[in-house]
Amino acid sequence: MLKIGEIVAPHGIQGEVRVIPTTDFPKRFSQLDKVTIRKGQKTRELQLVKAREHKNFILMVFKEIADRNQAEELRKWEVVIPVENAVPLPPGHFYDHQLEGLEVVDIQGKVSLGTLVEVLHLPGNAVYRIENSAGVSILIPALKSVVKTVDLINGQMHVQPLEGMLE
Repeated sequence: MLKIGEIVAPHGIQGEVRVIPTTDFPKRFSQLDKVTIRKGQKTRELQLVKAREHKNFILMVFKEIADRNQAEELRKWEVVIPVENAVPLPPGHFYDHQLEGLEVVDIQGKVSLGTLVEVLHLPGNAVYRIENSAGVSILIPALKSVVKTVDLINGQMHVQPLEGMLE
C-alpha cells in the first residue's frame, strides 16, 4: 500500500477529519469512493462522503464517522491506496517505495555507500538516508547535482557526493 496522507486531527464536531496530504496529487482525494486507512498492522475501509481542500490540508467526511470523538480515534492513521493505483510519474521521477532498498554507489570511487533506507521530506528538498554495512547513516540530498542516475532494474542509485559530504 502507498501512503497518500495522514489523519492529523478532527475538524469541527461532526466527524470531519483533517489530513496532511503526502502526495503531489491532492485532487485524487475527491475522486475516491472508499478510503483505506492504516495504523501499524491494522487497516480499515471507510466510505468517503466528501473530500475538500482547506489551506494545506484535505478535509474528509466518512459515512461511518459521526462525531468529533470518533474522528479523534482516527488521529495518526495513514490514508493508503494500492500501489497499482498510483498516479504514473514522468520519466526521472520516483515514488519513495521505488527508491527505498536501492544500493547507493559513489560514481567517483565506484564504491557502495550502503542501502537507501528512508526518504526524508524536508522543507528545502528531500534527503536520502543511506545505511552502510556497519549500520552508520549517511544523508544524501536528493539533488540532480548529487544523484546522477537511478537504475531500478539493477537496484542501484549512482551519486556524486559533494566535497566533504562523506567525511
